[in-house]
Amino acid sequence: MSMRAADYLDFLKTVGKSKRLLRSGFVREQVVNPESVAEHSFRTGVIAMVFSDKVGNNLNKDKLIKMALIHDIGEIITGDVVVQRGEIIDLALRDSKEEQERIGIKEIFDQIQEGEIYAEIFEEMIARKSPEAKIFWQFDKLELALTALEYEEEQNKQLDEFFLDANTHMKEPLLKVILSQIIKSRKKEYRASLAKKLGEKV
Repeated sequence: MSMRAADYLDFLKTVGKSKRLLRSGFVREQVVNPESVAEHSFRTGVIAMVFSDKVGNNLNKDKLIKMALIHDIGEIITGDVVVQRGEIIDLALRDSKEEQERIGIKEIFDQIQEGEIYAEIFEEMIARKSPEAKIFWQFDKLELALTALEYEEEQNKQLDEFFLDANTHMKEPLLKVILSQIIKSRKKEYRASLAKKLGEKV
């Protein structure tokens, strides 16, 4: 199928809407100037670029970077719906959200000739079965925890929920070490609060 330059321009303008879609969890916590979905996806992509060669065996770095860049594009259609609070995941809500995102991803990527490739990567990602998908969601949550730390430092907020969320997903040893370092960088009283919630000794 032949694609016109205008088709790609429309696609890029649609994707650009993610730059103005704010991360609702941080909005709820009244973070000043909370990050956008696009900002989150950017640093998740950098994490994938840097750490894909350092975790797992023979992971497809290109695919992981693509997962990072496209994983929240469907939220242009659905909005940023929070499906996990701390350690509690609303699986029914997550399934519903991802089904709507699946429809949104297809609609968005149908605008470009190679769109089906990215739709397939999205399907693999939300299936959470391939080595890349399993690692990807840990990259995603590592970025979440790092952003929460930055808001704590900049705005004097206690955001335990986001560290609990990240801790739930972290399995890869190197990423667990990095998450631990992020948590150690928090204020002492925040660390103590989190440790209590995790049932750990302070």
